[in-house]
Amino acid sequence: MTEHGEKFAHKDGMDIDELTKMAYETISLAHEVLDVLHLEIGSSAKKYKTEDEFLRGTLINLKEILADPENYLDSWSYLETVNLKSFVKGIEILMSHVEKTLKKPQHERGKTAF
Repeated sequence: MTEHGEKFAHKDGMDIDELTKMAYETISLAHEVLDVLHLEIGSSAKKYKTEDEFLRGTLINLKEILADPENYLDSWSYLETVNLKSFVKGIEILMSHVEKTLKKPQHERGKTAF
């Protein structure tokens, strides 16, 4: 996660097993966009104390990726192998999912994934 996504970081972080179904789907959707993105988002959960903080931090990170998607792909050596237009569309879909999840009360997001 970028330094701006760290705004909501907390030392007593959560585990992805604690995420509600909708929040956990963020990680699954990220895998459909790019394999390393789902690893990056999933591992960031430990930096956040609550699910909403995790989602807000993820949203900040996704906005930063969207601001310079070529740089993000290049940093993972994917610039030559990933279709930029498809990647950007995937990030936009993922951001929309995170925003939708944040708008829903946590008790309406489904039970924890595990």
